Amino acid sequence: MNKAYYTECYTECPVADVLSIRSLYTFFRSKYPRDYTFKGESHDFHEILCVIGGELGVTADKNVYLLPAGKAIFHRGGEFHSLWSSYNTQPEIIVFSFAADALPDTKKNVFNLSQSQISEICAVYSAAEKTFVFEGFRMRIREGKEAEASALIKRLELFALSLFTQTEETPLNYTARSAENYARIISVLEESLSEDLSAAQIAERCNLSIPALNKTVARYAGCGVMNYYNSLRLKKAEELLLSGASVKEAALSVGFSNQNYFSSCFKKRKGVSPSRVRE
Repeated sequence: MNKAYYTECYTECPVADVLSIRSLYTFFRSKYPRDYTFKGESHDFHEILCVIGGELGVTADKNVYLLPAGKAIFHRGGEFHSLWSSYNTQPEIIVFSFAADALPDTKKNVFNLSQSQISEICAVYSAAEKTFVFEGFRMRIREGKEAEASALIKRLELFALSLFTQTEETPLNYTARSAENYARIISVLEESLSEDLSAAQIAERCNLSIPALNKTVARYAGCGVMNYYNSLRLKKAEELLLSGASVKEAALSVGFSNQNYFSSCFKKRKGVSPSRVRE
């Protein structure tokens, strides 16, 4: 049969890259003591945390979860997250953080882990120890292990896709009164980014005393309410600057009437002036 016949019989079926991991930032396995608390952070890259032992308390923006062994949580880039040992247990976790050129547009962030998935992420971590050099939270590929590193990335992509394609529900929101108060506080802060509220004004809007306000935010976010509020305002300002807003426009949009003071606060927290962000 001639070439034209085959051309007519066969058609290409394009398959889009739903998930494409470009690089790793961290990959570690840890077992925490019963009184462990991590005050929290946010970063531009993504993170998947798998609980393989004990129970872990996790804050993800305004949501608070208690995750027993056999659960995983996905933190999208820019999401604030903190964690702590729960119920006098010693939680054991495996975490990998990454940058991606393609990522599923999923609203779900808490997943069930089957025993085979737990076995797989443990095996991938064991392979990573032979493929990468870990220096604290930094990592680099061992000399001559480039092919193994590429294969390991593919396994992480398959593992992540096995989570993102889950359809069953995992209702795990922590329903303690303090967690409900925390969610309400963060909602108030997010709705007030264009203002310049004081702690007293925030407490009034949340129907809490100032001590209760600060205690709740410190418990789940690891910092005082004003620190958290200002970090949200400056994060929003950064987004505006990146979208083309002027420094003055960004400052006014997040409640700073003094542009110089805004620039000083921005540089102190972000490490770069707002004018540099626009470049």
